[in-house]
Amino acid sequence: MKKIIALLLTCVMVLGLLAGCGGGKTTTETKAAPAATTPAAGDVTEAPAEAAPDTIVIMAPPVTGNYLENLKTWAADFHELHPNLTVEIIETSWGDHNDKMSTMAQAGEAPDIAEISSNALGTYVEMGVAIDIAQYLDADRLADYDANALKYLSLEGTVYGLPLYLTIQSIGANKTMMQELGIDVAKIQKEGWTYEEFLDVIKTGTKDGCYGFVFANSGVTASDMLYMFGAGAGLSNTFTSDLKYTFTSENMLTLLSAVEEMTQSGYMPNYGVEAGQRMVMCQTGNAMIFGKAMPLFEANFKKNNAALAANDGTAVENSLPMDYAFLPVPTMLGCEESCYGTVDGLIAMRNKNTTDEHLKNVLLFMDYICSGERIAACMNELYLDPVCQTGRDALVLEEGRDADNLATAARCIAMVQAPPEGVTAEMTSTAKKLMDEQIVPKFQLLLAGETTAQEVYDHICEAAYAAFGEENCVSGKLG
Repeated sequence: MKKIIALLLTCVMVLGLLAGCGGGKTTTETKAAPAATTPAAGDVTEAPAEAAPDTIVIMAPPVTGNYLENLKTWAADFHELHPNLTVEIIETSWGDHNDKMSTMAQAGEAPDIAEISSNALGTYVEMGVAIDIAQYLDADRLADYDANALKYLSLEGTVYGLPLYLTIQSIGANKTMMQELGIDVAKIQKEGWTYEEFLDVIKTGTKDGCYGFVFANSGVTASDMLYMFGAGAGLSNTFTSDLKYTFTSENMLTLLSAVEEMTQSGYMPNYGVEAGQRMVMCQTGNAMIFGKAMPLFEANFKKNNAALAANDGTAVENSLPMDYAFLPVPTMLGCEESCYGTVDGLIAMRNKNTTDEHLKNVLLFMDYICSGERIAACMNELYLDPVCQTGRDALVLEEGRDADNLATAARCIAMVQAPPEGVTAEMTSTAKKLMDEQIVPKFQLLLAGETTAQEVYDHICEAAYAAFGEENCVSGKLG
């Protein structure tokens, strides 16, 4: 009997213990949560969950001489600020960057961030890989960037990228040689010049072993000459304000005829010149004026002069000491002076592994390297002004800049005309395809003397009418 009583007591105790366990599933009563209290100083609180690790891939060419090395430093600094985020850098050259980016994007393997020129934006919007960055970037950060610069990286009201710089592309010269020939360089820089005046100058500068003018026109870079000299011929944009394609205008025929005249006269090479050759030809005395040129080339000339003086073996082979002049493009047809400008920037791109959370991290890094001290360092190398307020706040101009070149650059920047409102991604993509596949190959034949300006112009009109419709193309002279 005593054993039975002991056994019953044991059962009661076990049941009691089970009833007190918090993991019981039989209880349906809901108790009110205790009131929240603020932990006192020194109380132990639960640590926030660690942010998930993520890798951001950026693909970039050498935007400046030190850009790719700087990018590694900035990536490391960013990782210190955000230990869960790692940046992988794909380095490219200017020659292979666009092809590599296009190939990767078409394969669904686009980098998260890529450098781009604004005139190529429509291609990636049409492809469906460009991203509306305003969805992933705080509005106050987007407001740091100049509205006019953002406009170049926008289509139909959607912003797809952040600007690195608004660049002006024109022509540069051996200032020393021009002055020795009695040419008033300062007057040209201050007042501009006509094509007829330009032709006289390059005629004077042409002699045995030296062209008066040379332009980087090998491969797709040939389009640069059309855009830049086109600005002086009234072709400041690919489309008019009423959205008609401009390269079918009489202005285009005038431009092509001028190029034909320069090559046939022998003042300009009738063969393709690589981008890396044109400035070297100037530094070695084989060309007096060259294009495309930018303000930053002043630094290249100064560096080469210093290397020549030091005789340290780092100067361009067979180069001569000389000063650099940044010059405006000549005008044609009595057109108002203008300057070709474009924005180079970074766009965020979608690939087959992209998520919204990842894009927030991507934009965090993209904004970091496009602003503040990072972009100020870039602009000092490029001799340009930053296009964001934090960049301007951080900028300290290097001493020793040529005052005439500074003034010319400022004057040219003021003449740049932003793209008109209403241009669609399809229009820009079609225009770029037309330039790369139809206009450039024919233009290169013109440079080589294998066709005429009229034949190239007729081909452009035919191809443009097929692409846009004749009613959407300019006929006659642009006003």
